[in-house]
Formats: sequence, structure tokens, C-alpha cells
Amino acid sequence: MGTSSRHGAATPRSLWFDAAETDEELRRTLTRERVVNQALALIAQEGVEALTMRALGARIGVVPGALYRHVRSKEQLQDLVVDGVLAEVDCDVDQALPWTEQIKVLAHRLRDVLEDHPGVATLLKTRDPLGPHSLSLAEAFLLPLHDAGFPHREAGLAFFLIVDYTIGFEVSSSRISVNEQRVQDAATRERLHEFFRSLPGDRFPTLIALGEHVWIDNRDERFTAGINALIDGLHGAQRLPPEYTDHEAVSEEE
Repeated sequence: MGTSSRHGAATPRSLWFDAAETDEELRRTLTRERVVNQALALIAQEGVEALTMRALGARIGVVPGALYRHVRSKEQLQDLVVDGVLAEVDCDVDQALPWTEQIKVLAHRLRDVLEDHPGVATLLKTRDPLGPHSLSLAEAFLLPLHDAGFPHREAGLAFFLIVDYTIGFEVSSSRISVNEQRVQDAATRERLHEFFRSLPGDRFPTLIALGEHVWIDNRDERFTAGINALIDGLHGAQRLPPEYTDHEAVSEEE
């Protein structure tokens, strides 16, 4: 059915079966993009703590030293992972919207991307990303605050309040947490509510009344309520009109 090779030509690989890549072929086809993608997959499956150069090398099928041809260190690898994930956040927001709505849109988009990449929010809490996509996201968050007339220091504080809340929500309320798994299951959730209703009324009257309204499957609602309260609070605290500068604000206080 096939023809043998002639004149020393290499026999082509079968269309139906490819032998496993040799160590040399793995090293030759290894790229920074592949290293980062495999690191992201490892974090999603086993958590941030599992990401070591040894574990990543074993996953790809190369010795750890081969990875250092593409990344300088584990820390640089972490930054590349973070920046690659943040590249998925759409930073293009309609600037005709009120600044409050622009910030809410960006916060929801950031949270959605972090939801799609379990474990990366935890990594974000330990790194200070300064890659191109990380900077683009920071620019997108800061622009509405600047245009709204926030003094520079207050804009910086507002930026970190918003970003810290969004990242922190994913870290503290991840889909894989025991509490989230408990309330997502209807039968388990009902047993939990029955437990609250069975508590001694003289000691826990408020838990009896409100427990079933607290331990419910409402992650999206909780995030929205939190970011809305945060932005509304910043809006209410805004005192200076847009034309004021930080210098003028200080002069007024003096």
C-alpha cells in the first residue's frame, strides 16, 4: 500500500499515528508561549502552590533547565502568566458612559476573566504585574477616575480599592471553596438552612431569621452588590469639581 523510501530519504510519518516526541524534539519545539500556557493549565488543575519549575518541566516532559531558556525565573514565569490572563480583559469602554459605569464594566470584565482562570487571582495578590496588558488594564481603570476630576492621590486610592476588591473577591470566594460548593448543591443548602432554623432561639435569634438568606448561591449578586456599594461610596465622597488640581486642593485646605 505504501512505498519504501529511496535514495536514503526519511520515511514519512504515518497519517494515523505519530510516535511520542523525543527529548530533543520537545526541547526544539518548546516556546515561551507553550511554557506559559502549560503553567496556566497547571495552576488551574492543582493550584498556585503547585507551580514549580520542576513540576512544570515534568508536565511538559523536559528537564527544568530547559525552561530557563525561555523564562529567567519562576517569578518572571508568574508575571508572564498574569499578563497573559489580563490580556483577555476587554479594556475598550464607552467613554460616553458616566465614570461610575465605566469602572463597573471594567470590574465585571476583570472578574469574569479571573473566573475563567482559577488560581490566577491568588497569583495576582502576590505579584505586582507591570507587563503590557497589566499596564493597559491599569490605564483603563485610572482614566475614568482622572477624567472625573479625582485628585491624583485620591484616584490612586480609588484604583486600588476597586482592583483589590475585585481580585480579593475571587480569592476569598472562589468557586472551589467549601462554602461555595455547599451552597451550590440544593439538597446540602436546604440541610444547612434547616440547621439554622434548629438553633436555640434565645442564643441565635438573628441567625434563625436570616441564615437562609446569607448561605445561598448568589456569587454574582454578591459581587455586583459589593462593587456597586464601593463605586457609589467613591461617588458620594467626591468633593472637588474636575477643574481642581491637587495643588489647588491643598491650597484650599490650608
